[in-house]
Parts: sequence; structure tokens; C-alpha cells
Amino acid sequence: MPQALQGDTRDRFVGFAFAAAELLVEITVDGHITYAAGAFRSRFGQAAEAYVGTDVRGLIAPGDQFALEAGLRTLQDYGRLAPMTIRLADRQRTAIALAGLVLTVANVAPRLCLSFALLPVPLDSTPTLISALGFARTADARIRDNAAGEIGLLEVVAQAGSRASRDDIGFALERVAPDGCTTEIAPGRYGVLQLGRPANELAAIAQALEDALRGQGVQAGVSAQAIQLDGHGLSTSQAARALRQALGVFARKGLAGVQQAGLGGGLAGYVAQATQHVAALGAAIQAGRFDLAYQPIVSLRDGRVHHYEALLRPHPIPGCPLDSPQDFVLLAETLGLIERLDLAVATLACAAAQAAGVAVAFNISGQSAQSAYFRNDLLLLLSTHAAGKAGRMMVEMTETAEVEDVAAVAQTATALRKIGVKFCLDDFGAGTADVRILRALPTDVVKLDGSYIPGIGQPGRERAFVSGMVDIARASGAAVVAERVEAEAEAEALRALGVDFGQGWLFGRPGKLPGRG
Repeated sequence: MPQALQGDTRDRFVGFAFAAAELLVEITVDGHITYAAGAFRSRFGQAAEAYVGTDVRGLIAPGDQFALEAGLRTLQDYGRLAPMTIRLADRQRTAIALAGLVLTVANVAPRLCLSFALLPVPLDSTPTLISALGFARTADARIRDNAAGEIGLLEVVAQAGSRASRDDIGFALERVAPDGCTTEIAPGRYGVLQLGRPANELAAIAQALEDALRGQGVQAGVSAQAIQLDGHGLSTSQAARALRQALGVFARKGLAGVQQAGLGGGLAGYVAQATQHVAALGAAIQAGRFDLAYQPIVSLRDGRVHHYEALLRPHPIPGCPLDSPQDFVLLAETLGLIERLDLAVATLACAAAQAAGVAVAFNISGQSAQSAYFRNDLLLLLSTHAAGKAGRMMVEMTETAEVEDVAAVAQTATALRKIGVKFCLDDFGAGTADVRILRALPTDVVKLDGSYIPGIGQPGRERAFVSGMVDIARASGAAVVAERVEAEAEAEALRALGVDFGQGWLFGRPGKLPGRG
């Protein structure tokens, strides 16, 4: 076994470990903890590092101490401990699966590596729909690998007097498309990506889904639309962005919206139609036909406002069908206008921060962060503006566009920090490359993806994931922000996990800055 894991190899093993474990512990043969990571704060009330040097027996319920001793003896005798059920010494006496492996390295005393995992959920308890973001990233990977295929969009409309629940549809989809990955994009709207299968099966899947639902007592009609992943001349980045736009349109408007946006002609058809709006969008950015709303981000320790995030609120553009800020940003990325938009937003945010005398964060696209030209323009703005020079500005990098040149983003982050502007990595936990990017970037703040926050007040898998992400972020030296916090129970749970700041309707909706009436 290698003495140290470096670079991507280390990140990969950390990812594998956290995929299965809630707590990771390395101990000496006499039981003293030499390394700890995972959901320690949510389970025991203190950060993982507080347990280094303590006896591992303190983590285990008193009634299970004998079982632990037997397990550790087995581990030392045979080099491996198969999963065994044991209870933690937390308030709930949580039952977990303890497994272990002996780590032997030349010239170093043996170490025992233990993993504590939540007990498995029965396979038939819930359908295995993946997240919409995970689905989009899987499709992105197909595009970037130049793999042929299509995404199937399915719209389920229950007949009067009948009701199709999410689980009804999820179980039915698992039966009719067992070899694909499926997701709920919005209530009643689903995506299917068939991996390694012919691209002409969507109609059969739609009909099979109708039949499966009927067998469950649900009367519903299923409409379908295929989107070819072949970009027909688009760059892979253009095709990936067009796909994200397609899924967003489908989520909000269904299949009718997909057709209206030109997506019936595939990703290239959407881009061709979108190109007709380039002049109008460019003029809107140039004229500043958008507003910024400011949402407070508060300290979870004392409730004081730490800073505000500037959120884009575009004005309607005649003849250009944009229904949300996300549409505006994605279209700007697709049409090559995102750097102009990001710089315009930065300029307005600086002026507002200076006038109100508060700290403000604004967003830039990952696409902009990779551009040397944009970097130079942004640095010039922030180094000469009073708000930038006063240390009131923070830059949040979003990943609406994939980050391909991490080294270029690191240059941007480093240059910003040199002039006193903090750098924040947004939506941490939403993607597969998060640990790699965090490790490569000098980062002051990490913002957790808001999809993990609902239900965080209850023990379980979501809470364990968040605890692991907090530990990873804090190990990088970054402060942690949780977004979409809407209930006091969520704030309390996040506080217990060591999250520094909260953002969401619980603390204030987007609006004017103080004193800006």
C-alpha cells in the first residue's frame, strides 16, 4: 500500500470513503484516534478534530463496548473486519455498520482504519431516481465523450379523478427503463437517458409507462419528446449549455415550452433559434436593463448580517422568451455574452455596496472565471473602485458552465485575493468535481448547495452528507455558508454542524440594501 495518496488519487479515495461512511476513524492498536472525519459534530456535538487523541471506545454506546472489543480483536487477527452492527454513544444511540481494515506502512506502527456507515435502506422503500443535476451531468458527460444518443422527456398527466404520486411514477420508470438513468425534473415531468441502447425506444417507454401506471391503478397519459445529444456542429460546451437550458425550459413549461424554444430540432436547433436574440440580449446588457436584489447572509452564531448577495433580476426583453434569471444567464453563456453580463453586474454591485456602506457578494460564471480577458477587466474594476479597495466585495463563482480550465480559475481567485477581494465557491456538493476544484482553488468561502438543506433538521443521510461537506470545506480553511434556509430547525441543525453563515427566507428575502429605500 502506498505511504501517501496524492492529487486526484487521494480525492478519489476520500470520495469513495464518504460515499459509504458517516464517520471515518483511524486508530492505534490500543484504540487511540489518530485521524477523524465525517459527521462528528451532528452526532456528538464537536468537530472531528476534537476527537483526535481520544479513545475510540468513547464513540460507542456503553452496552456495545464488549462487541467493539471483539470486533477490534478480529480486525487485528485477520486484517479486516466485515460490517457488524453496533450503536453509537450519541443521544439517539444510532445503530450503524462498523467495518475495518488494518493499514500497514513500512517503518510506521500499524493503524486500524474504521468506517461507520448508516444501515442500508431497503431497496424497495423508494425508487432510485437520481437528482436532476446528476442527470444533467451524466448527459453532459455523454456530450463531451461524443457519444450518440438522446434524452427522453416524459410528461405525465393524470386523468380527472386519478392521482400519480412521485413514487408511483418512479417505480414504474424503474420497470420500463431498467438500463437507463431517470430523474424527476419537475412534478409530472421526467427525464430518461438510455445508456448503450438504441435511440428510438422513447415511444415504447412512454407507452410502457402508461401501462405500468395503469397496473398500479393510476389512469394517466404520457407524452414524450426526444432531444438528440449530437450537437451538429456545436462545440461541446455550447451543446452542454443548451442541454441545461432544455431541461430548465421543460421543468417550467413542459413539452409545449420545449417546442416553443426550438428544442424540437435538437440542441443545435435551440442554439440556432437563440442566436436570433443575440442583438437584443447584447443591447439589454449594454443598457443595464436589469436590477439587482440583495439578500442578507447572516452569522448563525449571533444572527448579525455579515454581507449581502446581489441577485440578478433581468427586465423583460421584447421577443426574447426569458422567464427567469437562470434563463438570462444560460442564454448569455450560450451566445458568448456572459463576460459582458458579469462585468455589468459587478459594476452595479460595487456602486450599491459603496452607497450603502455594506459588504456585497456578486456572482460570476465559471465560464467567465476561466477567461484571462475577463480577469483583467474585473481586477481593474475592483482595484480602482472604492468598494473594492475598502474590502467590501466578494466574488461567488457559479458552475452554470462547466469548469474545464481549473488552473485559469485558480489564477482568477488568487489575483482577486491579492487585492483584498474574497473568493467564494458556490453550490458546493452539486457536482462530481467539487473536491478537485476546492483543492485547486484558494477559497475564502464555500457555499453549500441548497438542495441538501430541506430536512436537514432530521438525522439521516442528508445530514451526514452535509456534515462531511462541512468538514471538507473547513479543512480547506474556508468559512461555510448554507443557502435556502427557511426554518429555524434547519438553522439550528446547521449551527450544530459548524456552518458559519445562513442565507434564505428565514433571514430575509431579496430586496433593497439598507438605506437604499
